[in-house]
Amino acid sequence: MNNYRELDEYDKDILRELGNIGTGNAVTSLSQMMNHSLEIDTPSIKIIKYQEIAGILQREEEIQTGILVEVHGELQGIFLFLLDEDFTFSILNTILGEKERQLMNLDEIERSLICELGNIMCSSYIRALSQLLNLKIDVDVPNLCIDMGGAILNIPLSHFLVFSDELLMIENIFHMGSCSFKGHILFLPEMESLRAIIGTLRE
Repeated sequence: MNNYRELDEYDKDILRELGNIGTGNAVTSLSQMMNHSLEIDTPSIKIIKYQEIAGILQREEEIQTGILVEVHGELQGIFLFLLDEDFTFSILNTILGEKERQLMNLDEIERSLICELGNIMCSSYIRALSQLLNLKIDVDVPNLCIDMGGAILNIPLSHFLVFSDELLMIENIFHMGSCSFKGHILFLPEMESLRAIIGTLRE
């Protein structure tokens, strides 16, 4: 296997289940932090060309919260969590109380909370994969970026296009009370790591 488009339906089911388990753990941790129930639909898996990446956003100029994590060890690659503006505000309002906020002008407490949120979500996600795959995975400190979605996406693309012109995207729908929010995870394992994942879970 030399690229993501060589994955068959069974391989995609494996990755979909990985995404489901990882996201489920991350959402459980987030729910505990917020003291508020969160639910997610079964994630969808898409393999897209990097030229199509803007199509995952309704508008490239829409402000998003991006949480970028690089992983090393027996699994190498990048995770990028994208949360839309409404979801980020709902989290802040639930924990800190409702008030008028501008995502590009958060105060120190609000930014610290989002950073901690990102750290908890990413750590929970990676820990679930590590246990399931029985792989030692080292995680860098997550980087937080609040910007237009198109600008955030340029960060992993500039790194990962060295290895592939295709991306693996996991799309999630989060439910909090009567509200629903869309989130994306770009899971960019290097090809050797992807082959190891598929090989391990096919055994």
